Amino acid sequence: MHAITFISYLFLGLATPQDRALDIDTFMEKVLERRDINWDDFYNYTCRERETLEVEGSLEAVPMQGFLRENMWFVRDGYLVRSPLSINGVKISRKDRDRAERKWIERVKKREEKEGVDRDRFFGFKFEPGNYYFAGRQEFEGREVVAVEYYPETFFSDEEDEEEDPEDEEIEKKLNKVFLITMLIDPAEHQIVQMTIDNVGFDFLPGGWLIRIGTIEASMTMHQPFGDIWLPRDIIAYGKVKTAAGDLAVRYRMAFQDYAIAETKARYRFAPLGTVKPQP
Repeated sequence: MHAITFISYLFLGLATPQDRALDIDTFMEKVLERRDINWDDFYNYTCRERETLEVEGSLEAVPMQGFLRENMWFVRDGYLVRSPLSINGVKISRKDRDRAERKWIERVKKREEKEGVDRDRFFGFKFEPGNYYFAGRQEFEGREVVAVEYYPETFFSDEEDEEEDPEDEEIEKKLNKVFLITMLIDPAEHQIVQMTIDNVGFDFLPGGWLIRIGTIEASMTMHQPFGDIWLPRDIIAYGKVKTAAGDLAVRYRMAFQDYAIAETKARYRFAPLGTVKPQP
């Protein structure tokens, strides 16, 4: 179905609830296919990442400080590598960078052995059909988009723990119900331009009289640094906690800059003329 017809069909109420559910699942299949293409494109580029953490307020029992880190993203031997460049303005030595890169690749390899070959991705959790809901149309940075909400059934899970405590299992089930994922999508391109994760309340958590979790939000925004190529622009997270000892607000951001096409360079050595015997 054409994107414009699809949106009109849904929002004008011309479809039955069953048809709307079927159509939105079909639409989101194409959106998730596009997300895979975005991630494959990320492997074709290098970029610098500026990582910041800002802390406001104080908790006597949990001293925290902010930081500023710079990293480089690139592909080595088929693995996406995040290499540290500096921390709070202090440059990382080449030796420490090499060590960090090796550890990064080792962790990825171990995860592949355990979970199967699957490339890392930001906000890479799986989506299940039947849990999508249209939340209207809006404008985002000059682009007309549609908002699609997704309520995960298994956002948190621990398949390894076969003897999980019943109380922990109940908390896990409730956690799965309080998270909301909102996607702003360009319907013509089936492109997610922003994805946001919000919580809708943690009143069920034990110890609520001692600590109260307020706002928790994380978002990823995409942009087009090269033509029609969509790549991550930034990832932002915000959290707020209230306790009897004081309040604490934390802001975290990963900003991706200076994208460049990854180039593979090879060196060729030529032997002096006449020194190599012709091979049959």
